[in-house]
Formats: sequence, C-alpha cells, structure tokens
Amino acid sequence: MCTRTLTKMTILMNHINKLSPNQARSIIILAPQASNHDVRVIKVILAIRNNPQRTKINFHVVAEITERINLDVALIAGGDEVMFFHADEIIARIIVQSGRQSGLGTILSSLLSFRDDEIYFKHEKALIGRTFHDAVFAYEKCSVIGLMLSNGTVLLLPPLDTVINVDDQIILIAEDDDKIILASNYLAYIAKYSSPVSLHLINLNTIQLSKTTAAKVERNIICGWNNKTPLIAKELDSYVLQGSELHILTDSVDAKTFVSNQLVNELKHQKLYFHSGHMTRRHDLEKLNLSIFDYVILVPSEDGEKIFSEEADAECLICLLYIRDIIEKSNWQKKFSIVTEMYNARNSELADMTCADDYIIAPNLISKYIAQLSENKNIKKVYDVLLTPEGPEILLCQASIFVPLYTPVSYYEVLQSTLKFQCVAVGYRLMKYVRDQTKNYGIVVNPNKREQIIFADNDKIIVFADETVVFPSFQHQISNSRL
Repeated sequence: MCTRTLTKMTILMNHINKLSPNQARSIIILAPQASNHDVRVIKVILAIRNNPQRTKINFHVVAEITERINLDVALIAGGDEVMFFHADEIIARIIVQSGRQSGLGTILSSLLSFRDDEIYFKHEKALIGRTFHDAVFAYEKCSVIGLMLSNGTVLLLPPLDTVINVDDQIILIAEDDDKIILASNYLAYIAKYSSPVSLHLINLNTIQLSKTTAAKVERNIICGWNNKTPLIAKELDSYVLQGSELHILTDSVDAKTFVSNQLVNELKHQKLYFHSGHMTRRHDLEKLNLSIFDYVILVPSEDGEKIFSEEADAECLICLLYIRDIIEKSNWQKKFSIVTEMYNARNSELADMTCADDYIIAPNLISKYIAQLSENKNIKKVYDVLLTPEGPEILLCQASIFVPLYTPVSYYEVLQSTLKFQCVAVGYRLMKYVRDQTKNYGIVVNPNKREQIIFADNDKIIVFADETVVFPSFQHQISNSRL
C-alpha cells in the first residue's frame, strides 16, 4: 500500500515537472469536480512543495478549498507559499452585500477586471512623512483608499492624520500600474483641498454608531437552493438585528432536511421560514406576498443535471420575469432590491431585459478574483476587509448628502466633502443610466478629479466608509438609498 502511494506521488511529480513550476510567476490550483476535492488539492500542493527538483525560490500558489473545515490542514500543507480561497464563501458575501447596495456587484466586477480600473499598491517616496489625508489629493487620476504598513497590515480608510512611513505602501485604484503618477502640481492640490479644519469638524460633528445600532430588523427571502444558500443565510445573519426573518423557497427535499436539522441552529438573529415551492411557478411566488420583504435573492438550482447549466440560469430569469410582473401589477409603495446569481455571462443581456437590480455571474467573478490573487497576494487582504461586515466597505450614498444638485462640481470638491464625513469617494453613479449596459449602468469608478459633474436627484456617490463613524443624517440616508 505504501509502495503504491509512493508510485502515485512519483507519477504526480513527473506530471508537475512537465509544467516547469520553477519558472512560473504564479501557480493556480483549482478544486477538481471529482470527489475528495480538498484532499486532491492538498496532494498537489505537497507534490509541488516537496518536489526534489524545485528551486529555493518561494512559490506563489493560489489554491481553492471547498470546505472551510479543511482549511487548517491545508494551511499546514501550504506553509507560507500558498494562499487559499473558498469560492462559494466569496460569492455568498458578494451576493449579500450586493442585495444591500444595488450596483455593488457591478463595482466589484469592475475592480476585479484587468480591463477596468483596479486596486494597486505603490511605494511613493514623495509622500513619505505626509498624511493619508494629503495622499488622497496627490493623484489626479488615481483614488487612494488605504495604506499597507511595513509589517504587511492593510488599513483601508485609516485615520486621516495617519502618517505615511518609509516602507508603507499606498493602496489605490488606478487604470494601470504605469498610470500611478502624482499630479504635476500635487503640492498645490494638497494645499488647496487638504486642511486641518476638516479634521476638527469631523471630531465635533460625528457620532459613534455600533454595527448593532446601524443594523435593523429585516425580512428577506432566498428563492432557489444551492451549496451557497447556507453561506448566504449565515452571512446575512451578520448584518441584521435579532428578530429578523429569513424565508427560503425551494422544492428540494434535501434543502428542507438541512434547514430543519442544521441551518436553523446556526443562525443567531434570524428566524427561518421554509416555503415548499418552485421559483418558476408564479402561484408559488404570489403566495409569498413579496411586498413584505426587504431583499430578494435568487440562486440557481444545483440538483442533478442542472449544475452550471443553461437550465439553472433560465429558472432564475423566469423567476425574475414573474417577480417584475407581479411588482408592476401591484400597488405597492415599498421598493426592494433583487440580486440574482447566474452561471453564464452570455445570459447577462437577458438579465438586463428583466430589469435585474444586480446579477452576479459567479464563475466569471471568481475567475477575476483568482487572477488578481495570482498577480499580487496582498489583494486578498483588501477583499478580506471589503467583503466582511467588520471595517470599511463600499457604500452608494445619495449625492445630495455631499454636494449641491444640478450644479457643476469638480470631483476634487466631491472628494473634499466626503472626507468631512470621514469616508472617501471612489466614484459615482448617475441613475439616468441605471438600465444602460453601455454606460456601465451609470457607474463611474475612479474618475479624473478635475472632471466636472452635475448630479441630479437620486444620483449616488460611491464611497469607502466605516459605518461606525458617520453623521446621523448620513446613516439615515444610507439606509434609505436603495432603488
């Protein structure tokens, strides 16, 4: 038995050597579709790291783990050379946050795509000794969002008076790494827009709000069932108050058993309600009384042959059509967000036809995320902050909070105003283009700071913000800024 195992390992190493891992800039290991996914991933990692032909240079390996329970042993196997990600968990977090912030899915997809502006790290000698507040105004075509300290700690939206030290790196959004250039007159911009007075105003006018205070009692529903549904339920639990409700609509017998025997015991703030029915049957949807819900989440089924298939996407699209029609034929005054998980990017145009608020193309988004990690492992630290309830996150807030409407304002002025609320602007959304895919649904990330913009009613400023420090009116308008 031992000899057979060694022989298999030798064969595996021979296969790996043919790929020349010693010359690879990075190595990506995806979980196979076969059984024992994580065991197979760990086995490949051991073969790469213990290969007699390897060099002394550390590998940069990005590997997928499908069960969080296996992460501890995976970390032992990977040492300091392997970075692990749990794809279902990442998508669950994005789905939950996108439901709460319409447009967030598009923003995250844009940041993860190499075709659009993305997140970079930059040593900037000219800004050593200056503050984060100064750095925000030092670039004309880059959006500064944080610092990575010399010890590797990532601080998104640090205190504005944080001093940039010699080995610190600035975290920013830029079109490309060769476009990270200080404005030619950056000292003048710092002098004009960066003022200690704004820091003084922040201390006088802000209040502390805990996450519990900012959260509220909610009633949400998930239509459909797949492996991510329990993760979505548990992620939602971090955002809502005690007494909230989570409803699940599915005809899956296995799902009902799991909900009754396990999931119900894992949620602290939400009471679970199970509805037996199918997302493509209008009668089952009408029985739900959709008007009572704050957020509606649609997930494609993963049963039998429908896994990653056109049929699963089609069911979500049919559900969307029914829900939209039910809404249009009702007299509801209340509005709610709908977020839909899909598998095939080619179905995005069909989703547009259903007027979907947000749709998450899961495989496409994960592919972008993996590609980013393979380029720079520090990116994971940024998204570990953005995709969790704790710490700063991306919010779309009413533009009227920060700037006058129907009046041209420069993006420098937008940025200056957001800092007074101890958050930092990274873009905006013009709601007249909310259904226009060619205009990226009205979303502009990392605009030129000299650009003049005219904001109208319901337009949004996209900010990095820590909800624990906000104006009272700011918090109110955040919670009421859904479409």
